[in-house]
Amino acid sequence: MVKYITNIGLFIFGIFTMFSGLLIQVKYHIGNHNQDITNQIVFNLDYKGWSNFHKISIVIFSLLMIFHFYQHWKFYKIVFTKKIITKNKQVIVLTLVFVFVAITGFIPWFIDVLNGNDIIRKSIIEVHDKIAIILTIYLILHIKKRIKWFLTTLKSLKV
Repeated sequence: MVKYITNIGLFIFGIFTMFSGLLIQVKYHIGNHNQDITNQIVFNLDYKGWSNFHKISIVIFSLLMIFHFYQHWKFYKIVFTKKIITKNKQVIVLTLVFVFVAITGFIPWFIDVLNGNDIIRKSIIEVHDKIAIILTIYLILHIKKRIKWFLTTLKSLKV
């Protein structure tokens, strides 16, 4: 039951994170380097609103991912100790890409809070944006592989 709730939370906040991140990237970042379009409203939110929505989603998603990783710690241990990484390549790559996207997402926040170099902050965000697209693809594939588990578990919870 806890795994199912965690996975549903990951699914919901993963969708929120992916959608808001892609929306911010497409609507506010791409091709708008010399324009201030941050006041433009998309689905009743401006740039600051979407940025806050994205940040809240990311924090919840990241906390759920840490718990999810903890829940699957035995799996990771077995994969690395028995050297069956190639058999589980997709999950390992997904984990590594998630960690890299998280790092490149959180570092700009710290730079902003500490009033650091804005050029470095924006450069890291550019890297984050590109790698997040790869993460989105891996998350979709990961979810697709587990749809049957979601449905089977949901049926067993209703009984």
